[in-house]
Parts: sequence; structure tokens; C-alpha cells
Amino acid sequence: MLSDQPTDVLVKQLLEALSDAAVWVRALRDETNQIIDFEITYVNQQAQHNVEENNQLKAGLRVLTDSLNDPGLNKKNFQQLCQVMETNQAHEFEYVSSNYEASCHIRLAKLADGILSIARTIPTLKDSDDQSTTELRTVIDSAQVAIFLIHPVRNAVGKIVDFRFRMANQMIASYVGQEPDALIGELISRWFPAYLTNGLFQRYVTIFDTGRTQHFNFHLHSDTIDSWVNITGVRLADDVLITFSDYTDFKKLQQRLEASASELQTVIDTSQTGIFLFSPVRNSAGNVVDFRFRVANQQLASYVGQKTDDVIGALGSTWFPDYRTNGLFDAYYRTYATGEPQRFDFHYDGGGINAWLDILSTKMGDEVLVTFSDYTPLKQLQQQLENSIIDLQRSNKNLEQFAYVASHDLQEPLRKIQAFGDIIQAQFSPILGEGGADMIGRMQSAAARMQLLIKDVLAYSRIANNRETVTSVDLNKIVDYVLSDIDTLISDKAAIVSVDLLPTVRGDAAQLRQLFQNLISNALKFTKVSKTDDPPTIAITTRRVKGNELATLMGSSIDPYRKFHLIEVADNGIGFDPHQAERIFEVFQRLHTRSEYKGTGIGLAIVQKVVDNHQGYIWAEGRPGEGATFYIALPVS
Repeated sequence: MLSDQPTDVLVKQLLEALSDAAVWVRALRDETNQIIDFEITYVNQQAQHNVEENNQLKAGLRVLTDSLNDPGLNKKNFQQLCQVMETNQAHEFEYVSSNYEASCHIRLAKLADGILSIARTIPTLKDSDDQSTTELRTVIDSAQVAIFLIHPVRNAVGKIVDFRFRMANQMIASYVGQEPDALIGELISRWFPAYLTNGLFQRYVTIFDTGRTQHFNFHLHSDTIDSWVNITGVRLADDVLITFSDYTDFKKLQQRLEASASELQTVIDTSQTGIFLFSPVRNSAGNVVDFRFRVANQQLASYVGQKTDDVIGALGSTWFPDYRTNGLFDAYYRTYATGEPQRFDFHYDGGGINAWLDILSTKMGDEVLVTFSDYTPLKQLQQQLENSIIDLQRSNKNLEQFAYVASHDLQEPLRKIQAFGDIIQAQFSPILGEGGADMIGRMQSAAARMQLLIKDVLAYSRIANNRETVTSVDLNKIVDYVLSDIDTLISDKAAIVSVDLLPTVRGDAAQLRQLFQNLISNALKFTKVSKTDDPPTIAITTRRVKGNELATLMGSSIDPYRKFHLIEVADNGIGFDPHQAERIFEVFQRLHTRSEYKGTGIGLAIVQKVVDNHQGYIWAEGRPGEGATFYIALPVS
């Protein structure tokens, strides 16, 4: 017990001067010198004030026997009191009692043969009334970031088990739908119970223990809270100041953007078109020496047998080394340097890749967007077709030249046969007799037919081989020339020929003359022989049509917007079976015997060839006994 000795009096005066509650207890020992209890020897005025309502702190009371209601001196702390006595090491911890308006910081230290307990009340902003504090509080509450000051709460062995709000602003209180005063003095775990297990509590402990400031992002997630915050924690004396800004809206926008980007990447990867975005790579002099893939889809990556992620971020020359020297790099750089988009066909042949590509490069900001489609199968088919066409053209040319040469060479012996036949018929007819003369006559007739056939073959060959100068041809003049040439035949047949005003076209005048001569001659040849029938009539008409109408008439596919002159040559002759409409244009094809109608079967084949040479179309319609109509479609100039 503190005595009236000067030293003890001085100690009492010092303890009474403290604003903290001070209580000194003396250790009670048994005969073995073991501590069995502690007895209160001294209580200062501040300690009495704190517990005056129940008046449980006074000299003579014991810790175990009297069950003291003191934050530091009670049955729960008995072992800790004994440890302080034995080790002579002070013990500090936080404690909150219903008797206190604020939390207490308690320090237990050995003094003589007892323990001195000092309890310091921790004030809060809630307890401050001065003007500066009010102004500060207004500023803090109006901040758009959460601000709060927390103090560690320790258990009996000094371990931090929670934190208590010493100060809190409006923003942090809004997370739990409260006002700041409702949080001040309360444990954080009361309002944010999840913080003990979600990692935040341990973060705060680390900040307090190490004194190191920490900045980190954190996802506050519970049944009532779902927010993303950026937290800064700094130790201030015996407290930790926490500030955090809520970036939930930004985070959700970021997540939506990431989801959209993921969806876009999925769309890009499923595209059959190659897509990639090139970023320039510069050397130390600032010159662009390569490009780097910033975006790439699976179609592009498949050319080098990789996944998209393996290509993105790599240099273009890493996966496509040939592009630096085969012209592609130059093309992309031209787009980057000029900003002008480029579209071009490119044959990539190198590095195990052999592909024909249709490439479009476009500048986007400081990058180059490239899209390409692979038309290699189409190109290969085109090359096969071109080779086939070349072979076919060569074959046709050989056949046409053979026909021309053969027909030309056949005329000389044929003329000799005809000449010798004429001599024999003129000089030796009496000697040959009637039978011999008949045989000579048949030979001459056959020779004449042969000469006509050779003449038609030569005409067909000339049409196929000759490409005269293309000029504007007035079809009215062409038809007038033809009608003038066959005027005698028209008169003999008593035929009526009517001709509309015909157009002017681009073409070969000689070939077009051959076309109309063959068609009109054919119409006059295949007339009805009965005198009771109407006189032969030939009508030549014309009109302008579009490709879609022509396609409907022909039953085939034609450019719907292309324009044509459709010329019709109609007669009222013997006609023909509709099933023979295509056959009549083939070489040497005849629908009648030579005894019925003369001819070689080449005339309409020449007509077909002339129309083909003029990029036109021809077809015919007919009915037996009702006549025939030939349709010629020539492109409008």
C-alpha cells in the first residue's frame, strides 16, 4: 500500500495529476510465495470518476475475490497480471467497457510488489465540438472518397483481433446505410463482418505492424455490397488511416468492354476472312523496320499452324519472314505512311505457304488494319480453265487451219476432174454411149457438189480465222446489199421481203453480210412448193432489250443490265421440228435430203460463228409447216 512517505506522496501526486485512470494493486502470496490474488492499494480520481456509478474500485478490494469490473483488473486478466509480475515486462491492449464512452488503451506495468494499471480513454471526433474540428468534419464528409481512421483492438494476450472506427466520413457510412456517428466507436466487424475473412483485416494489421503504406484494389462483395475500390492505408501513430475511391462504374464498364472484346474476338476468329492489326516497330533512328501483331484472328494464325495468342504480340517477320522481301511489307508501309487504303491481289509463295490472296490494307490511327480472303482454290481452277482454253484454242486453230488448207488443196484436183469430165463429155460422148454419158454426168454433178462443199468449208474457216477491223456497221446497208445480190432469186420465188429500220452496231461488215445472206437465202430455200400456198414472206424486225428479258427468252443466264439489239428474221416456209432447234447450227447437219433441198449443212454454222465473233446470241424457233424465226441478239454499241 502506498504510504505517507515523501516518495509515496510524490507518486500519489503524479498519479492524481494524470488525465488517465490509474489503479495500483499489490500482489498477495501464499507460504510458497506464489501469487494467489491482487488487492487494490490505490485508485486515483480519474479512475473513481470512470466507475462512480457502481463504485467498485476502492482500496482493499481484490481481483479474484471481489470480481472487479475493471478493463485491466479482473479474473480474465489474472494470468496476464501474474506474467507481468514474473517477467517485469509491461503489457498493453485495447479494451471497451460499457462504463466507457470511448475505447481504452490499457497498460499494465510492474510497480514495486504490485501492478500499476493505466487506462487512457481514446477520444473520437464525435467527442470534439470546437469549430476547427467541425470544419474538418464537413470537408471530410463532403469528400467523394471514403475516409476513416481505425484503432487496433487487442485481446488479452495483445493480439490484434479487430479495429475500431475512431473517425468515419459520410461516404464509408453510406455503404451500410448509416450516418458517420453510428460507426464511430464501433468495431469494423459490426458493420463489415466479411472484412475479417476476405483479406482486408489482415491487410490493415500488416499496415499497422510494418508501418508501410499500401495501395491496392479490392472487390467488396457481400450480400448487400458489390463494389470495386482502390484502397490506400497508412499508419498514423497508433492508428491506421484508410482512404478508398469507388471505381465500380468504371470496373463494370471495363468488364463490359472486356466481354465485348471477347465476343468480338470470337466473331473475328470464326470469320473465314483473315484479319489482323499491325503496329509499327521502329529502329533507333525512328524508321519503321517491321510491324507487330496487336490483333490477329485464327484464320491468319492457321497459316503458320499456331493459335491466336501465339501470334499476337509477335513481329510480322517472326511468323512470316518472307513478307519483308516479297513486297507485302512495302505495301503495308505505304498504307501506313500515306494513309491511303490499298486493295490488291497477291501471290504469297514462301515459308511453306502457297496462297492467292485478295488483300485490303487500311490505316487506323497509328496502326494498319489488314483483311484478306484466300481465293487459292478459285485461282487454281481459273488456271486449269485457262490452260484448258489455251489447249482448246490451239486445237481449234489447228482444225481450222487444217480445214482451210485441206479445202484449198482439194480444189485443184477437183478442177482437173471437172475439166477432164467436160472434155470427155464433149469429145467422147458418142463413143461412151448413153450409159457412159450418164456416168460422166453423175461424176460432174458430184464434183459440183464437192466444189460447193469446199467453198462452204473455206467460208467457215475464214470466218473462224479472220478478224477484220471492227467498225460501226449500218445493218440497213448490209441487208440492202444482200437483197440486191439475191434479187433474181427473190423474183423467181415471188417472195415478199419487209425490213424494219435496223440499228448500227460495232462489228465486221463482211461477216455480218455473210450472216444476213445465209439467213435470207435459207428462208428462200425452204419455202412451200404448193401454188395454193401464200407467197413466201420474209420479215426482218428489230427492238432493243435488256439482258434480263433476253435471258427469259433464251432460258439462260445473261448480265441483266447489258443491252442488246434483238433482230428477228421470220418466214412462212416449211419450218422445222422444235427439237431440232439446236442441231441446225452444227456443222454438216441437215434436216432434209439433198434430193429435197440442196446444201452442205454449213450455212447456219457460219451464222452461229459470226454471232459468236460479235459476242452475241442466236437461237431459232419453228414449227413444221408454219415457218421459222431466227433471233439474233447483238450488243448495243
